[in-house]
Amino acid sequence: MNLFALFGAFLKAAGPAGVIAVIGGQGGGKSSGMNLTHTGILGFNADFAVPVVSMTAEDQGLLERFLDRGITPHARFNVQNTFTSGPVETANVIGEIRGSEHPEQVLVVGGHLDSWDLAAGTTDNGSGVATSLGAAEAIMRSGQRPRRTIRFVLFTGEEQGLDGSFAYVKQHKAEMANHLGDLILDFGQGPVKGFQLGGRDDLVELFQPFVNSLSNFQTLQVDDKVESGTDTLPFSIAGLPGINMLQDTSDYRYTHHSAADALEAQKADVLTHNATLMALTAFWIADRPERFASPWPAARTARMLRAQHQYEELKAFNLWPFGDLGGEEKKENPQN
Repeated sequence: MNLFALFGAFLKAAGPAGVIAVIGGQGGGKSSGMNLTHTGILGFNADFAVPVVSMTAEDQGLLERFLDRGITPHARFNVQNTFTSGPVETANVIGEIRGSEHPEQVLVVGGHLDSWDLAAGTTDNGSGVATSLGAAEAIMRSGQRPRRTIRFVLFTGEEQGLDGSFAYVKQHKAEMANHLGDLILDFGQGPVKGFQLGGRDDLVELFQPFVNSLSNFQTLQVDDKVESGTDTLPFSIAGLPGINMLQDTSDYRYTHHSAADALEAQKADVLTHNATLMALTAFWIADRPERFASPWPAARTARMLRAQHQYEELKAFNLWPFGDLGGEEKKENPQN
């Protein structure tokens, strides 16, 4: 289990142990550097009595060196956060291109509209929003209608725990059988370098010819990895392919969730390139003569998530809905 998943349990134990505050980096780990603090959530639908303050990697390293040398450091913190009591109403933003033959069958395409308040949120996830809008515009301008509906969704509340995408799956539960999956771009300003099919190993061979057809446009990779850190996850839990557009964004770790996430971080040519690729991918999935994918049953989905090493993290965040499904059957002791 990764440190992020363990951090919530640590905080729950910290209060009774007498801890009055926790000072550290993003999600319990160290910030990425450049003297920037990084913010983020500490759990899904969870409250912690102990306040957590983010610290830059450089300051954290300085304090660690002091402690290693037996020097007692003194620090003063000026925390000016404010909190709104009770729930805050927000919404997903949705538009769609209706299918010409099977309009009831839906592919969801998008990113998330919300961001952190330290900056404009350009790379997380203004780039995904702009890419989605660019893809929608490209398909509309082509004059072609896919056989199935492409529903563009700009999810809200992703940074608070995938709230918008979980709410979408919950509110459309009765229609999930008619969904094909979702296609998401949410990892910064870099060019797309491949597709992760959200645990659906049965679709890799089907997807490969499409990727091969783009060889003159770009070389791309395909695998069945589950990406749990964005709005693909609720669809993967629902047994559908939550398709992550994997990006080559080495500097994303410096910009996202920080004051550096400004408009200057985005490159216009990369944005256009990614929007083109998203449009091509969405149209190919929605316009195939045969349906691209249907939801897996719960037992098969649970087995897949366990095989993808998602069980412990989902369980830690109270996001595991399958009970004992997918686990190894208990073997009875042989009778002597």
